[in-house]
Amino acid sequence: MNFLQFAFNNVRRNARAYFAYFLSSAFMVMIFFTYAIFIFHPGITQSEIGRMTRIGMEVAEYIIFVFSILFVLFSIGSFLKARSKEFGVLSLLGATSGSINRLIFLENLIIGAGAIAAGLAGGLLLSKLFLLLSTKVTGIERLPFYWPWKAMGFTTVAFLLLFVVLSIFTLVFVRKNRVVELLGGSSKPKTEPRVSWVLALLGVALLASAVMLLKGGNSLDFMKMMLAAATGIWGTYFFYTQVTVALIRLLKRSRRLLWRGTRLLWISEMAYKIKDNARMLFMVTVAISLACMSVGVILAANAQNERIYKANPFAFTYGIYNEDFVEKDLAWIDQQLSERGIRYETVEQESFFGYIGSSEMYVNVLPRSDYNKAAELLGTQGLPKIGPGQAIAYAMEGSATANALKGATLPLSLSFLEQPLELELLPNEVPLTGISSNISVVVLSDADFTKLKNGMTEKKQNRLYRNMKIYIPDWQRKGVPRLQDPEVVIGKQLFQGMMERLDQDETGNYMSSRGRTFAEAREQLSMLSFVGIFIAAIFSISSASFLYFKLYSELNQDRRMYHSLSKIGLSDREMRYSSSLQIALLFFIPVAISGIQTMVVLSLLGTRFLLGNVTVPVLTASGAFWAAQLLYFVVVRSRYVVQLKRVMV
Repeated sequence: MNFLQFAFNNVRRNARAYFAYFLSSAFMVMIFFTYAIFIFHPGITQSEIGRMTRIGMEVAEYIIFVFSILFVLFSIGSFLKARSKEFGVLSLLGATSGSINRLIFLENLIIGAGAIAAGLAGGLLLSKLFLLLSTKVTGIERLPFYWPWKAMGFTTVAFLLLFVVLSIFTLVFVRKNRVVELLGGSSKPKTEPRVSWVLALLGVALLASAVMLLKGGNSLDFMKMMLAAATGIWGTYFFYTQVTVALIRLLKRSRRLLWRGTRLLWISEMAYKIKDNARMLFMVTVAISLACMSVGVILAANAQNERIYKANPFAFTYGIYNEDFVEKDLAWIDQQLSERGIRYETVEQESFFGYIGSSEMYVNVLPRSDYNKAAELLGTQGLPKIGPGQAIAYAMEGSATANALKGATLPLSLSFLEQPLELELLPNEVPLTGISSNISVVVLSDADFTKLKNGMTEKKQNRLYRNMKIYIPDWQRKGVPRLQDPEVVIGKQLFQGMMERLDQDETGNYMSSRGRTFAEAREQLSMLSFVGIFIAAIFSISSASFLYFKLYSELNQDRRMYHSLSKIGLSDREMRYSSSLQIALLFFIPVAISGIQTMVVLSLLGTRFLLGNVTVPVLTASGAFWAAQLLYFVVVRSRYVVQLKRVMV
């Protein structure tokens, strides 16, 4: 038997330990390869949406590769630690450090080559389905199947280099240990976990600082967000390495709580497991948090896009910036709609754009008469009388402006006024929020609005905006339109026609389409969903693999412990309960922490980035990860308990 056969037999005999690592690596290669198939497709650059999707997938490729580096590095380190006793025996039998390093290198290459081959095979089998699905999701017309030689070569070279470089790098785990230490393996006695109360308090302070930075309101900028992310990540690290140990220590002080059933066993053991696995739990938490936040943002943005569409009853808004073109533009719009047999009605409005307080979100400032004309057209209740210095304001639930409408006064800033207006805010009794394409509306009395208009200087007359709202009764629906519905198709056509007129100097005005705006946002979010869902799947599967590897490296130690405890009366049922509870805590603590972090972060940023109410999206995303983690837990727990049951007396 030559050296290569010896390495191959080692991999085959340890197939149970390497199987999860092999499958996870193959899955990463497969996803990377399928994205590469899309990126190198010859027809991808023929449309604008195709180019945008390609950029998104290139970003996804970088994310997958970086995460693959961390995953392989951690996995190889865990396996080397678990096999340290085996390497010690080989050293006693005469194997040199060079031979052991060569053995480890060959084993890693065998597993890596197998994962690359399996990933490429799986990617080829699913490539046709992937291209078909990508055209449906992203809106690209057609992407026929082709032989992706470039994608295969790119994927093979990238992951082959990854496995080779990391295999060389991880050899330091073995070379620095002496034979006696290797023979000891994982059986060395562990010291009691220690806690630094200073670092524990620092971890709590860092997490609190991250929350306070995100609550910076309208002064929040990119640097503050990056600082909040850094403090949050370091706070999470100290939470696992210090805070959890401190909490378990406090828990162990209560004898009444601790000395009941198997609590003494699993609580004492969890102190060691969490301390030993702190870095791994930290990595898993960060990975799941990033994935959960990404999914939550996409779901929240999609829900907000639907809310904005439903809140706007007008199919088109024609903005008037140059009076010279109004007559021709209205004639062109009438011609376009009449040729398609579309019946419509219009209402004209005058407005200012302003801000509420220090908010950076626009509000549309209207006179009461214009508001009531639109309400009459829509068949809804008009506004009651508004007195001088008073206002009625409306904002979509979950928007930044909605939080500013909770007081008795309304500080309204207008671009042509040096000082903001302090208005008395009347109660909101008319549930009409979609009078404008903007999501927030402030309605003044006609007298106050006219006074503001008459007080404008000639240079600032352009701060008064006129627009024409076009209402189409046949396009009113309870839900949102499909991308092939007439509102979306015709909306895109009329918008494009108006933009062509603008380019040819046939108009100086602008027309927006409710259906086109909704459809474009839906298409972009669909592309992000398509890219993000596979990255989230990789993070989820890899996190489960991290936990599996760590549990496997501690299996022999747990076998010895439960074998000894069974001799003094520990039953099979108590063993299953204790071990299952410990595994469950390792699997579900990161998901719980990730869910809390996602809820806090998106709740604080939701109003600023127009995400609306994020509770349902966050619960949906967290629930998906809980379900996936539950599946992994059931599989891993069953295999682990079977191994422990074999050593029970």
